[in-house]
Amino acid sequence: MRRLLVPAVLLAVLTAGCASVTSTRSAARAAADLPAPVPATPQETSQQARDLVDPLLEAAADAVEIGAGDEFEDCEAAVFAALAEFSRHGADDPELAAYTADVFDELESLSAQLQPGPGELEPPPEPEPVAAERVAEAQARAQRETFDLPVVVNAEVTSLIDFYTGPYRDRFVEAMQRATKLLPFIREELKKAGLPADLAYLPYVESAFKTRARSRAKAQGLWQFMAGTARLYDLRSDTVVDERNDPYLATRAAIAHLADLHRMFGDWELALAAYNSGSGRVQRALRRGKGETDFWELRRHLPRETRNYVPALWAVLVVTKNPESYGFPRFEERPDCLARVAVEGALDLEVLAERGGFDVEQLAEINPALNRRITPMRGSYQLAVPCGSEQKAAATVAAIPEKERVRHVFHVVRKGDTLSAIARHYGTSIETISAANSIRNHRSLRIGQTLVIPRFPGDRRATRAARPQQDVTAKASSPKPSSQTAKNGRYVVRRGDTLFSIARRFGTTVAAIQEKNDIDGSKIHPGDVLLVR
Repeated sequence: MRRLLVPAVLLAVLTAGCASVTSTRSAARAAADLPAPVPATPQETSQQARDLVDPLLEAAADAVEIGAGDEFEDCEAAVFAALAEFSRHGADDPELAAYTADVFDELESLSAQLQPGPGELEPPPEPEPVAAERVAEAQARAQRETFDLPVVVNAEVTSLIDFYTGPYRDRFVEAMQRATKLLPFIREELKKAGLPADLAYLPYVESAFKTRARSRAKAQGLWQFMAGTARLYDLRSDTVVDERNDPYLATRAAIAHLADLHRMFGDWELALAAYNSGSGRVQRALRRGKGETDFWELRRHLPRETRNYVPALWAVLVVTKNPESYGFPRFEERPDCLARVAVEGALDLEVLAERGGFDVEQLAEINPALNRRITPMRGSYQLAVPCGSEQKAAATVAAIPEKERVRHVFHVVRKGDTLSAIARHYGTSIETISAANSIRNHRSLRIGQTLVIPRFPGDRRATRAARPQQDVTAKASSPKPSSQTAKNGRYVVRRGDTLFSIARRFGTTVAAIQEKNDIDGSKIHPGDVLLVR
């Protein structure tokens, strides 16, 4: 039998992260055991695919067992890439097609078992059986309202209505309160684009209207953009600035994306499903449906989260159109009044707050795209400030000496850099750098990536080290945080920490920490930064 379709170099890239899950069942071993690539006939591809993909699936299962979400995603990406290459050469092989479908189902099942990490969003739950009388009641309530989307109220939607008004009630109220600031703007942008106004409620399902929400799949922001899709719609997403977190820029991008998907599928339920899981998966479901185009008939061919995504939006619309009938208050919409000030180069929000008498937490809240609370090193940035304070902010910025504008060093990752080497170079710790840059996987550094290195008094080594790279440096005025204390009310989680031990250390409660950090469960990881005051 002629052998492997996927080049060995590509395999090494695909399997690097996945192979780290286990030494006994690793994708790297599978790749090493396969001979050099030789073109294969369609009939030969099925077994070759199994030889490569089965070990990857086993490694993915290992990742789920130990709760390693990043490693599972590495394995999943390797499987998708390998099967895409095999399918390209064996498109007419029915055995390969059946095997590919089974693999996708297995990955979906494994993904469903992986629990969200701290602060990560949970997808809509699987609908539960409901009585016919309950469905009829929900339908009667919905009929009294007006929708500009094709809302369906059936057993699945009714079950999710019961979820949002039952177990999820408290969090739904919080989402309703957050929505009051953004719904007017979203509706206005939808009106400009000529799209249904009810799409404004989609962030209830996507992010619960949290501007910095993230998912296990690394989607980010109010509209849960993946980095690649964000770039397609001109959203910047890097270490310093992530415009997926800017609700105003992300809203315009999401509306453009939804419009594109509706043009592609000509149906809002399919467009919404594609928004959740990608147009490719919906197109594959259409192929597997053999001509069927109704979402409710195609649901069984879609991933679990996507099957429940559209019903979840219909449930949200039914509840939010008449919240009082479900025992919810009706909140008055009060959009933020924001002005913009042009800032040239890097500026630390903490410095601006101290010099201008601003609230640094408010500045950070209304500028959620600034990952490190610092404007970009190059170019002009439109910084949001409260209405009426733009002149004061502009004057304050102009008065700050250039060398005192930031309290961080910026390091551009070069070939051969490791976190430990960078930490030694700047006289700091791996934990400090990881916390400042939200790094969970120490092997995930990329050449060209910009890291923020916090500076503290006496950091002469950091200042000297920064000069050859022409990094931005600044005069410091705050003490270096020890692992036992909280700097500016923030604590870097260490190995062995629990929410209970942290709460006891800082004289607070687990519930208070969970509320401040949007943590639903008790999982925390070393390197996580928690607000403790």
